[in-house]
Amino acid sequence: MTILIIILIVIGGIVGYRRGGILQFLHFFGTLSAIIIARLNYKQLGDRLDLIMPYPSSLSEVNNIVFDDIANLEQAYYYISAFLIIFIVSKIIIQIVISVFDYINQIIFDRKTSKIVGTVLGIIECLYILAIVLFFIGTVPSTTLQQMVGNSSLATFIIDHTLFISGKLKDWSQI
Repeated sequence: MTILIIILIVIGGIVGYRRGGILQFLHFFGTLSAIIIARLNYKQLGDRLDLIMPYPSSLSEVNNIVFDDIANLEQAYYYISAFLIIFIVSKIIIQIVISVFDYINQIIFDRKTSKIVGTVLGIIECLYILAIVLFFIGTVPSTTLQQMVGNSSLATFIIDHTLFISGKLKDWSQI
């Protein structure tokens, strides 16, 4: 799991490098916008997800080694699932809108600085997306997934210490 996370972070940096600072800033802003949209709307969908997406009751006895401080794991599962669904749909729509601005990459102010800023923003964007996905994986009642996330110190670090979003995801998943 740790190797996969490192590979994804490197890919995020490479994508940011190729986009450059200005275009990567637009994509990063799009990711933050998708997080905000998901945050504002996840409870309405999360309260209804149990009607269409059953919680695996046979696995309800699985001890959650990643999030032992979440009181109602089933509700947290529905909330983070709703958050993830809304986030993905919002991100796709925003990406389509941002793709109109792909020509900005050809307007170069300072090539080296732009590439460095793009790389940093690409890594930060990747960390935010990884935090959301790993948080979702951490709420799935599967022993295998729980052990994969729990045994990866990098995964638990991203879940617990990603700037601004780590604590918020835990707060948002509570009832």
